[in-house]
Amino acid sequence: MSDHFNASPQDVQSKFRDVSNLSSELLLPSGVVAAICHEIGFSFRERIYSPMIVVWMFVMQTLSADHSCQQVVTRLNAWRLAQGLSRCSGDTTSYCQARRRLPIALFQRLLAWTARKCDEAGLGDWRYQGREVIIVDGTTVTMADTRANQTAFPQIENQKPGCGFPLARIVQVFSLATGAATMFAMGRYAGKETGETSLLRTLLSQFHSGEIVLADRYYASFWLLALSDLRGIDIVARAHHRRKIDFRRGLRQGDCDQIVGYAKPQRPTWMTTDEYDQYPSSILVRHLRYEVTQRGFRTRRITLATTLLQGDVYRAEDLADLYRRRWQAELHIRSLKIQMQMDHLRCKSPAMVRKELHCHMIGYNLVRAAMLATALKFQLPPWRLSFNGALQAVEEFAAALRWNPKQRDPQWSNLLQTIRQLEVGNRPDRNEPRELKRRPKEYKLMQTPRNRYATAA
Repeated sequence: MSDHFNASPQDVQSKFRDVSNLSSELLLPSGVVAAICHEIGFSFRERIYSPMIVVWMFVMQTLSADHSCQQVVTRLNAWRLAQGLSRCSGDTTSYCQARRRLPIALFQRLLAWTARKCDEAGLGDWRYQGREVIIVDGTTVTMADTRANQTAFPQIENQKPGCGFPLARIVQVFSLATGAATMFAMGRYAGKETGETSLLRTLLSQFHSGEIVLADRYYASFWLLALSDLRGIDIVARAHHRRKIDFRRGLRQGDCDQIVGYAKPQRPTWMTTDEYDQYPSSILVRHLRYEVTQRGFRTRRITLATTLLQGDVYRAEDLADLYRRRWQAELHIRSLKIQMQMDHLRCKSPAMVRKELHCHMIGYNLVRAAMLATALKFQLPPWRLSFNGALQAVEEFAAALRWNPKQRDPQWSNLLQTIRQLEVGNRPDRNEPRELKRRPKEYKLMQTPRNRYATAA
């Protein structure tokens, strides 16, 4: 994946114009939302809290540092006054009720639309040998401790009731070229069919033929490797830690580079007989091993398992460089959970939690779209730009746009100039130990539900 541009100026300009429109489309009440409502058959009346207004407020709520409903209602009144409209009530009840009325399909369609627009802005040089690469990784999120959330997403078993938070597992899919969040699957943290591979299987039908999936060793099972071939995609992952690999066997393609056969295991309990019969009795998998000599890396020797079998087309050193970029998924998840505060969700029902997750990823894609526009304008790879800096710049641009939408073009140009100056330093040899310098305050962990604490007289 190159840092240089080989696309024509006309192609770059067209992609820049499209992604620029996306970036500002949802920073104000958008007609795209109305079009999606029409597509899914959701009817509504024209009122203060129309779907266009509510989606805009919800997305901007995820982009703000405060994240409160009160702030976004205050922001609505500021926008209404700037538009010459009357002020509405500052109470948040009507806004929260309007959010509950919106169907989840609206947010799903909107996330898919933003992801597609970001992917369309990607250049061929940002792909791997002309193929789209997607990264898969799992994480967890907590949410408001309500009875409904606890029922749908129970806290971990070793915590006492009332002393923990509902916990959900998420498998997230990102585009390697653009960094956009394309889709996700959500389930309980523990229990049957709640693991990352189980959640990923629910998403495979949405993958496109010809894509390459980057994943860690947890995903390198026979079932996913075989299913990827049935879906017309390829997987590059670390070899599963339970599989014994002997480079003295198999078809040798080079030093520590072989093709071996994986035999179909016995049918697992979660798979039906009909599903089991659809899988081949064996598959061919390529193993390759390389040494990591760079200081600061924990792993010194990495063994990959991939369905990209052609050694002359997909060279071992190129696949090693590609797999190294799987770490981008960790950075994207950090942007969502830390910079955008998605690690703890505020909504009090499972349905609203899912909407909140979609809005976080829609807002995330809006920031990515601004970064893509900057990369296209200044001929930079988007992964060289700071997400946190872009998030702050987009929030300020949105505030200026609300007050004076007629100045959109100079404000947009200023936004791109700001993001352009916020490049991420290239520090491949920097040692960053996973240690904390700042000591947390030594409070005891809660062992009793809050409502049982004696109140002060």
